[in-house]
Amino acid sequence: MKTRFKDWPKVYERIKGMRGMTQKEKVLLAQGLAATPEERLKMHDDRLRSLGLYSHWDRIKAGFNAADFRSVLALPVKALKINSK
Repeated sequence: MKTRFKDWPKVYERIKGMRGMTQKEKVLLAQGLAATPEERLKMHDDRLRSLGLYSHWDRIKAGFNAADFRSVLALPVKALKINSK
């Protein structure tokens, strides 16, 4: 099934019966499964920007590296020690 991010409700309908996940986790999973690789990268960058990590160097200063980007998505905003400008 070829999908794009805009098709995530269709994917959600297929996985909403899964047990052991909250509704929010199911929605995020559906969005990730439906998105193309380019859209997933954009979602990831948007998430980092929402945390105040706009540039590569901001991310390095906050303690993130490219190999460990998945941990960023799981951290609450308070766990990130970011100096606001």
